[in-house]
Parts: sequence; structure tokens; C-alpha cells
Amino acid sequence: SFSRPRDTAAQSTDAERGPHRPTALSSPASAHPPTHKNMSEGSSEAAQLSPKSVALKAFGALKEMGERAVVNTSQDTIFSTLEDFQRADPSLKRLLVIGCTGAGKSTLLNLLAGWTFVGDLDAAEFDFSWVPRPSPSDAGDAAASGEEEEGPLFSTEAGSESCTKKTSYANLSWFGDRGKPFTAIDTPGHDDPDGADIDSPEAREALGEIAADLHNKLRAIKKVNAILVLHNDVHSNRLNPATYTILKMVAEKFAAAGDGGDVWKHVILAYAKCNSHDVSWQASIAKKKRDLQAAVRAKIPSCKVEVPVVTLGGATVSGEGAGAMAAAGKAKEKEGFDELWTFLQTAGDLDCTKLQPFEGADVKWEKMIKAKDEAEARARASLIYIAVLAKLGGFLVFLFWRAFMLPRYVAFLLASAIGAYAVHQIVTCSGDVPRTPLFGAALALLMVNMHTVADELLILGLFVKFVGYETMAYSVRHSYRVWLEPHAGPFVDAAMEKAGPLLQAAQEQVKKLTVSVAPPAKPSAETKKNL
Repeated sequence: SFSRPRDTAAQSTDAERGPHRPTALSSPASAHPPTHKNMSEGSSEAAQLSPKSVALKAFGALKEMGERAVVNTSQDTIFSTLEDFQRADPSLKRLLVIGCTGAGKSTLLNLLAGWTFVGDLDAAEFDFSWVPRPSPSDAGDAAASGEEEEGPLFSTEAGSESCTKKTSYANLSWFGDRGKPFTAIDTPGHDDPDGADIDSPEAREALGEIAADLHNKLRAIKKVNAILVLHNDVHSNRLNPATYTILKMVAEKFAAAGDGGDVWKHVILAYAKCNSHDVSWQASIAKKKRDLQAAVRAKIPSCKVEVPVVTLGGATVSGEGAGAMAAAGKAKEKEGFDELWTFLQTAGDLDCTKLQPFEGADVKWEKMIKAKDEAEARARASLIYIAVLAKLGGFLVFLFWRAFMLPRYVAFLLASAIGAYAVHQIVTCSGDVPRTPLFGAALALLMVNMHTVADELLILGLFVKFVGYETMAYSVRHSYRVWLEPHAGPFVDAAMEKAGPLLQAAQEQVKKLTVSVAPPAKPSAETKKNL
């Protein structure tokens, strides 16, 4: 019983998770047959476990399983809604990429995700194009199953207009390496053509709207680890107004985090488009980095540290002479990416829940973004409401079967048997709590009808948490507008019209009652003086 392997379903789940996502609930020692010494040690540890410690271990494991069930763990999928940001995977390091339009944010993120950006020197018209990335090792991926990927994950296009229109994120693998997972947050360009002149009212409107979107989603995601600011002017090395505006916004918004200067321990600057086949950016690069660091400290008073500066490229060329061109800058290009990865992995958590709120005239931007988020949630609900209603129907069928068709004593016996087995596994395991028997015991316990409303409300709360409150609410509203309102709408309007005067009279009575029972107002200082 000490060495009983987990079932096939649990093993396949771990295989799909990949080597980069270790499971804290699976016991690595369970795959090896135990020796007599290990069994005696396990028995002595089991004798020391109290019922309270067993319950705490089980509760902690169930809590972690519940948290893992509602997070977005899908790889190479773009998430953009506010609810998506609330469900970001907390176990991954988070890289926030910001920069001006055309700095190459989306291109860089595609490169980090494993795609290749190649230009053909032998072509009649030299241009860069995306090359599909190699098939990953995970058997469950589309590329491994023979399906061809349509193109890069993040939209890229040469031009003066930002391709990214709203803040979004994706779970990626560093250059396709499944052993190096991280979360990348992409943002719109902060000098969009709608506000090309930084000081103009139109620019302030555009930048304010972008900042409000980023502000709300950072509060929803709660923390980031590194803020990568892309600077696309490596040759003149001038701190342009767009980059300065971004750094100033970072300083203002994170002023309440720590002592106000903690944010700069999480900021890293990068010269973009420093590709290996182009050697012009390498001229005096060390001096340029020092000058840029000095300019940042001079312009931003709250910055008291040396902000790291790296060079990032990634685009390659093919054709005759490509090898000689790329050899010179390949080492420096790799050095920049290695430094960025080390910075991301060693950075702590930067609290985003204390971001400075919008004040004065800037409040309108937050209201505007909130209205856009609601519109986006309604549009998303119109696409997925059928699937949500199917889940809701299955949930209601489960409640009906549990209440009227499943004998209570059978549910008790099943829950007791699986629960006893789960307790035995918790007591005898020498490592982490095994997830399969504990998950089965929790499901069996939910099948027991306690003849109260509390257990149904608990199950309903878990179901809504799993589906998502906003997704559930907007899907139900959309289904009502599509299926019920055309038929029941006239009757509901007529009923509300008749009930309107009654509701108004009831509100007036409640208001009078509230005024009559309210405590008398305290006299002011002037009234006291007159008295």
C-alpha cells in the first residue's frame, strides 16, 4: 500500500502539465518500491501525526487544488479580459513589456515564445517573415500532433500604428523551452498616432485611455516581477518623450508600493532591434548604456538605483553571406537575453494592488475603460453562452440526481470509504499529499445530501467560481435577451408598469420610516453657542 502507483489519469495529467510545472500534491517517492527501512520510517511518522495535522494537510492540498482549477494555465493563448487577468497563473514569473509604438514589443514576445523572424538575403525584395517554430516535446500540443501553426501568437505589422490595441497576456515558454515557463504581458504603444504629440490634448486622451486599461488589469493580476521598457533609439541614445512618459507613469503609479522607489528594482531597460546581423548598434554600446542610466536617474527623481540596460534582437537572415554577418553579434545578442531571463527569475513580487488611483479629470479614463471591459465581456458572452448554459444544465442535473435519485446511505458509504483511503494515503505518505484520492474524497463528500440549503449553496459557489462570475452573469443575461425577452418581454413590461406605482409608494414609505427612526442630528457648534 505504501508504493501503490497513481492512476493513469493522474499520470497523463502530469504529462500534459510538462516538466516545467511540478505538482506539489504528487509524491515523487511513490514511483519507487519502498525498502524495509523506508516502511519503518513511514510508520513512525504516521504514529506521530495527529488528526488535526492530517486535516490541515488535507485542507491545504484541497485549497491548492481549488486555486489551480480556476487559473489560466493554457500555453500560447492570449487572454485579454479583466476576468482573465484575475485568473493568471500565480506560479509563473510575470514579465510586463511596455514601450512606444514600433519598438518591437509584439515581435520580441513572439521571439521569446519560440518563433523565428528570418530575412532572405537572396530574395528580390528583402523582407522579414515568420518561420513556424519547431514541434514542442509535449505530446498534447497541436504542433506535435502534426497540425501546422497558423502564425505568430502576437500580431505584428510594420507601420506607425500600434498593432496591440489593449493589454493582454499569454503563458509562454522561453524560446520554446518547456522547462522555462513565464507569463508575458503585452501592452499597446504609448505614443499611438492618436497622440503622436505627447503634449497635445489628443495625446493625453490616448495615453490616458491606455494607462487606464493597463492600470485596471495590473490591479486585477495583483503582481508582476519585471517591467521591461523597450527603447528603440540605440543609435542617437536619446531619452525620447515617449520613453520618458512611460518611465514617469511607472514612477507615479507605483508611488505607493513600498517607499516609492522599490519599483525601480523591478525595471529593466532594453535597446530593441539589436539583431546579430547588424553591427552598427554595437558601436560604443557600453558607454551608451551608462549614459542612458544617468539620463533616467536625472529625469526620474524617485529612481535611486542603476537600472539594468540590455540589448535585445532575435531577427536572423538567411542566404549567401548570412553566417559571416551574424557571427559578430550572436554572442552579444544571447548575452542580452540571458541577462533578461536571469533578471526575471531573480526578481521578487511587485505589488500592483496599491497602484495610485485616478484623480480629477483622469477619472473619466477609468470610467471609459470600465465601459469597454463590460462591452468586451458581453461580446465574449455572446460567443460562449451556449457552452456556459450546457455546463449550467449539467450542474442542475447533478443537483437533481444528488437530491432525488442517489440514496443518502450510498453516498455516505462511498464518501466514508474514499475518505478513509485518502486519510490512509495522507498518513502514510512521506512526501507531499497525493492528489488523486483526496480529489475523489472531496467529490464523494459533495454527493452527500445534508438536507439543508447550505451544501447546495456551497456547491453552487464552487461551480460559479470555476466558470467565472462575470462569464456566468453575462451569459445568463445574453441568453435571456436572445431566447426569453422576445416572448416574455411584453408580459414583463406590462407587469412592471402595473407594479410601478406600488413600488414607488413602498419606497416612499420606507423612506419615511427611515427618517422617523433616524437619531436626531447633533447640534452644530454655532447652535450650542446660541443656546
